[in-house]
Amino acid sequence: MNYSSQILHDKLKAALNEFAATGKFLIGLSGGLDSVVLLHAMAKLRDQSGVSIQLRALHINHQLQDQAQNWEAHCLSLCAKLGIEFVSTKVEISRHSGLENAAREARYREFEATLLIDEQLLLGHHRDDQMETLLLRLIRGSGSRGLSGIPRSRVLGASRLLRPLLDIDREELQSYAESEQLNWVEDHSNEDERFDRNYCRHSILPLIEERWPGYRESWSKSVVLASESEALIRELAAIDLAEIVTDSKSVVSREKLLTLSEPRRRNVLRHWLASLGAKELGWNQLRQLSNEVLLGNTGQFITEDVQIFCFRERVYVVASQKIGRGLVKIDLDPIPGLPSAGERILPDNGRLRFREIQGAGICADKLSNLSIRYRLGGEICRLVGRPSKTLKKILQESEIPPWLRSRIPLLYDGEDLAYIPGLGVSEGLAAKGAEPGCLIDWVQPDLTLQR
Repeated sequence: MNYSSQILHDKLKAALNEFAATGKFLIGLSGGLDSVVLLHAMAKLRDQSGVSIQLRALHINHQLQDQAQNWEAHCLSLCAKLGIEFVSTKVEISRHSGLENAAREARYREFEATLLIDEQLLLGHHRDDQMETLLLRLIRGSGSRGLSGIPRSRVLGASRLLRPLLDIDREELQSYAESEQLNWVEDHSNEDERFDRNYCRHSILPLIEERWPGYRESWSKSVVLASESEALIRELAAIDLAEIVTDSKSVVSREKLLTLSEPRRRNVLRHWLASLGAKELGWNQLRQLSNEVLLGNTGQFITEDVQIFCFRERVYVVASQKIGRGLVKIDLDPIPGLPSAGERILPDNGRLRFREIQGAGICADKLSNLSIRYRLGGEICRLVGRPSKTLKKILQESEIPPWLRSRIPLLYDGEDLAYIPGLGVSEGLAAKGAEPGCLIDWVQPDLTLQR
């Protein structure tokens, strides 16, 4: 196949015209073939187009290879020749988990941290990268979103990431580099077929190309079709979410969820959790949440970052980190200075709000005897106008959500449970008639996810 530098420039320019919002670009420069071609082609576009284009290059040293310093020096020299500002940074990669994923996460953190206002990130992923990604995701059982492949453009922090070479084959990039007499570095770890991507690149895809030479075009069509399907799925999820969400984004109607078919239910649950910033659930987790938790076999679903509860025909999601945070033990001795009006902060557990009132709440002169404790089990209290009951029964009858029951601050008079904020005061300590009293409310902590 015949390639030319002009054809590549035209494709690059067309891609930027479609996706770029400004003329300020940060180029991810590894020193390999694809990033070197991208850097050189962007410099030519800057010099020839007459359009104002500002370029910087970022090299990230992963410190994983003996040649890492030489690669950085090569990138610095190349930028100096092309008149492009060069930025370099070093990252530490943990070797205790998946090396590829850890390196990728570290890179993208540095990309986001380095981007300036109105600057967009350019990466040199090409069509062969897309084919490798598609094959790997198919092997892993991805759905339409995964089979949509590497996106040409996406949000990155406050800016955007663009991949203007994604429709260009590696062979075309190499032809360009040779015609322009460019030098690039070779990472020999890319030959190690113990890594899945390298195995696909060197062993599987060459066999596919030998039998089906035009597979890139047909697979690229599948990527487009999968992308369109995913867009429709997202639109449907947004419609369904608008129907099931309540006055809080973190709460949806269980009843309305169960009117949906199982595939739509899983789809809207995935969309809902993503909108809250939760980590994506796997296929088996989504099925468990949809089929077991929502249908009543169990009322709680726990992951690393969220806990999902079904309660009173509603489904709640709270942050695991916040709900699992241990409550600071409060001294059981009487706490001096409890106000008859005002607030008291509870460590990691919201605050108590005190309001003066006449003939209701707890007698004001009893406040100085109170201490604050948390539920241990077996507590009994006789609230005003009610028979003596266990705290467990009182909380159930008051429809207090299960995940809040252990967090409710309880006020004791000696060893007697005297006041349950928001629910009532014990018979013996209640203010009556013209007696000055105090109402105590618990302002709950925000346990929701913060996107």
